[in-house]
Parts: sequence; structure tokens; C-alpha cells
Amino acid sequence: MKNYYELLSIAPDSGADDIKRAFRREIARYHPDKVAHLGPEFLQIAEGRAAELTEAYRILTDPMARAQYDGQLRKAPGEFFTPPPARDVRAPAREPEAPPADAPPKAADHAFKEERANRDEFVRRAGLVRFRDAMLQALGEVDVLPAARGFDVFVARPRRGLFGRPGLPLRVLARFVTTVDAAAVDEAWGLALKAGSSAGSAPVVFLMGSGMAPPAALAARVADLRRKARGRCPVVVPVDVRDWEALVPTDAPSGVREILAKLKKPS
Repeated sequence: MKNYYELLSIAPDSGADDIKRAFRREIARYHPDKVAHLGPEFLQIAEGRAAELTEAYRILTDPMARAQYDGQLRKAPGEFFTPPPARDVRAPAREPEAPPADAPPKAADHAFKEERANRDEFVRRAGLVRFRDAMLQALGEVDVLPAARGFDVFVARPRRGLFGRPGLPLRVLARFVTTVDAAAVDEAWGLALKAGSSAGSAPVVFLMGSGMAPPAALAARVADLRRKARGRCPVVVPVDVRDWEALVPTDAPSGVREILAKLKKPS
């Protein structure tokens, strides 16, 4: 039997206000609208979880339905359940009173930040799974290496030489950030230089995010870094995971476009 209290991460004696806050927090994390662009497999997961959350909210905010549910949960085999205090099932759930106009919005700010962090983490995980799948489809056999510091994915060039001349030890790195902007480019650039120097080659860096600065600003920042670099430098590819559009440098290996084509292709 589904434990709605665990699903919403609340105590069994939580009141209507706590239930409402928990529901809003969780639904923001799994709402299908937030992950539709990541592909049908993630949309299906999100839709299922959103339906469970909605049902949990419906049951726990209806006094009579909640009393019946608590009784069933208490009798369910193998369930650990601490019964909440007795409630008057005849009294409807009361809407929480609005806070005073001069009340500091610290609690609301904290809840918003927590909701945003949870949603960003879900999108990050889903985006990385889709990227790995697209990369393997495009490149075939690769050597998956321990992720370099600051990166989420690190693979070696496929043995058949798709990225360049046979034997060229090219590396592919991926990093997921909240917003791809100049600061994110700077940080990824520095980390990629270290990863490339340790591997003996300049890597291709897919810098992905669910927000993106204007393309002209990103292109100018990458061009400035490349002018200042000595010797071989990373090939940075900013990617917007909302639609998988990317800024591809003219000298990017052909495999970069193959990976992006797989990302844009419906699963």
C-alpha cells in the first residue's frame, strides 16, 4: 500500500498547511511540463509521480478520506505507521490564514529555493541520462572513464576514430549547470584545461543547462578564451536542454553534430 506521508515527506500528524506546502514542493519537482523536453521516457516517469502526488494530496486534505486511509494504512502488513492524533472528521479542512502583510517572507523564500533546487536536480539527472544515451548511439563503442573533476561524464574517443584521425586521443566531457552563461563557460574552460592536460589532449566539452545566456555573448566569451589560450584548447559546446539547441564551433569534430542530432531525435 502506498504510504502518502512518505511520498510527501511529511509526518502522519501533519496539518493541512504542511500537506499543501509539501505537495507544492514535490509537484514542482516532478511536474510533466518541466521534463517534457527530455523525452517520453522521463515524461512518463514524471506523469506517474505527479499523479501519485495529486492523489496523495486529495486523500490527505479530505478529512473523511484521510481517516479511512489512516485506518487502512495502520492495518497494512509490513507497514510502519504511527497513527496521528484523533481528528474530527466532520470538520472540513480549513484553508491556512494569510500571513500578516508585514511578515518577513523568509519561509516562503526558503520553500521556493528548495523547490527550485529539487526541480533542477531532477532535470540534471534526466538530461545526463539522455545525453549518455545519445552519445552511445552516435559514437558506438567508447571507453567510459571516471568523471574528471567538475564534470558529470568523461569518455574516450571511440576506437573507430569517429572524432578524427585513427589513434587521436580525443576526450568528451559533459557538465550540467543551471544556466549556461559566461561564468559557467569560464569555470568549465579551466576545468577542461586540467582534464585535457592530464589526458594529453584537448577535450570536447558539452556545457549543458536549462537556461542559457544570449548566443552572441557566449560566442564572444568562448572566442576571447581561445584567443588567450596557448596551444590546443577545449572545444566548448553550449547546449540548452530545453530544446537541445547548441552553439557549435566551426572547428568542432563531426561527432559533436552526430551527438546533437541524436539528442534532438524523439526517443
